Amino acid sequence: MSAQHNNQNTLENIAADLTALANDLAQGKLRVGNRLVAIGNPLFIKTKQKITGDTAYFTLSFQVPLRDSDREDLLTASQKDIPEKPYQDKHDKGLRLQGRPPEGKKIKKEITRLWKSVFKNLEQGQAPTPAEEKSLISAFENYTAFTEPAWHEDWLTCFTILREALICARNGDMSKALEHAAEVNALTKTCHKKHK
Repeated sequence: MSAQHNNQNTLENIAADLTALANDLAQGKLRVGNRLVAIGNPLFIKTKQKITGDTAYFTLSFQVPLRDSDREDLLTASQKDIPEKPYQDKHDKGLRLQGRPPEGKKIKKEITRLWKSVFKNLEQGQAPTPAEEKSLISAFENYTAFTEPAWHEDWLTCFTILREALICARNGDMSKALEHAAEVNALTKTCHKKHK
């Protein structure tokens, strides 16, 4: 949701954005930039609330598969979001700097630790334990809220391939699981080079 408003941020504007999102979702649609795309049921959904100092945070994160991407409905000019303004970029960056990055870094370190363990098991022909799998998926879901717009899609692609690796391992197809795991490692390296 990247709706921008000409006036200051207000609770009424947030409510309007969430109502518009709810209406789109009820119709199986999601606004992405200037497009209205058809989507399927969520692969995951996560809400997170926290208080840091005198600031409350609420994050809604979900991943949905696209349906029939060739038939995307382009929005008319009157339906397009107002172009982003520098103020909004500064505001978003300010929110990220008020307590979120330390938590994001912590989750990222946890992902690295878990992934190394899971990858090592896969190399040895062993599937991760259900607890390891659950912890890794949970960490990936939690970190999605901290992704930057420039690499968010790469992150979701990596997450999807990671899930495939885990499914293959769970089903005993270790060679396919290792193939997907190697793809996750390659995507990670490419993404780091591209966005650092």
